[in-house]
Amino acid sequence: MTPHLVQEALATTPRIGQEQFAFLLCQHGTEPTLKARWLGGDSPLRLAFSRPGLLTFKTAEGAPAAVSIGDDWMVRLAGLILGQVKGELVESMVDEALTLAGTDWDAVHVFLRDSGLPGVKGFEPGPTLLGDEIAAIFARRWPTEGAPPRINAEAEVGSRVLDIVIADPQHWLIGHHQVQRSHERWPGGAYSAPEPNEMISRAYLKMAEALAWSGLPIQPGDSFVEIGSAPGGACQRLLDLGLKVTGIDPAEMDPLLLAHPRFEHWRCKTAGVRRKMYSKFRWLAADASATPNYTLDCVEDIVNYKTSHIAGMLLTLKLTNYDLAAKMDEHIARVHSWGYARVEVRQLASNRRECCLVAERS
Repeated sequence: MTPHLVQEALATTPRIGQEQFAFLLCQHGTEPTLKARWLGGDSPLRLAFSRPGLLTFKTAEGAPAAVSIGDDWMVRLAGLILGQVKGELVESMVDEALTLAGTDWDAVHVFLRDSGLPGVKGFEPGPTLLGDEIAAIFARRWPTEGAPPRINAEAEVGSRVLDIVIADPQHWLIGHHQVQRSHERWPGGAYSAPEPNEMISRAYLKMAEALAWSGLPIQPGDSFVEIGSAPGGACQRLLDLGLKVTGIDPAEMDPLLLAHPRFEHWRCKTAGVRRKMYSKFRWLAADASATPNYTLDCVEDIVNYKTSHIAGMLLTLKLTNYDLAAKMDEHIARVHSWGYARVEVRQLASNRRECCLVAERS
């Protein structure tokens, strides 16, 4: 995939001397792939400062004043950098950040780069105590004239967001972005899903983020089928949204689901389900431990059957290694060929070594 480079939309693009700096957030382990895509050859970008989950670039001499890397499906969030703040006292760092950035912003997002992989040793991307504490100090120390902007809340499309990127507790990058895509509304590009009292598995979080990012027009009462559903975390989220859910998996489902009146378990492999039985479903998800080609083979046979009425899909494509990312354009073209007008891919904040593909008919 060749990332699309576009001129920055903001009319008041900040500059640092004669150079322009940008940041991107990503999942741990994707940094080499992103460097290979964006650096070298005739790329206008040069690597500046980096940490696991965080890369910064500067533009080469004579390059456009700013480029957007937010189209890359591996990029959690991208923006331009105003400068950096270092120190020991949080209050002083906040004051320095406000002096550097000014106060003409619609929203302020304060967030840490990922400290690890999602679901490993209890880590999940999203709000942190440190980020919330610093955000509260920004709210208290915001200049008194006028009301402060929305701080660490979901921003509206079109908003100009001040980003406080905590590379380390004593080192912050001060940047900004304009909200044009759904995930750019969330601090650090990570959706914060409300967790139920008894969450069956973290697939609940993946499904919650996939639905929020994709914006599929799913309504309570719709029929949804998930392939590879055990033990049932994703189905649990769908049920919480009022859907009628069928899970297909030869493994056991959680008893919480089996007792739910809107849940049905087809305990078998997908190959054991007659294709005409999918005719009642409007939406389909698949999260099988298989290669992307295997998952797409399975789904293609279903959606192209003569009685199928699948309006939209959320497919988890496993990436056993990131070399498989080079084939993503082929996967997207293949799903388009099935009659789906909209096909997009994103590595969700809650994903591990995998990505989410959304497909929607016109």
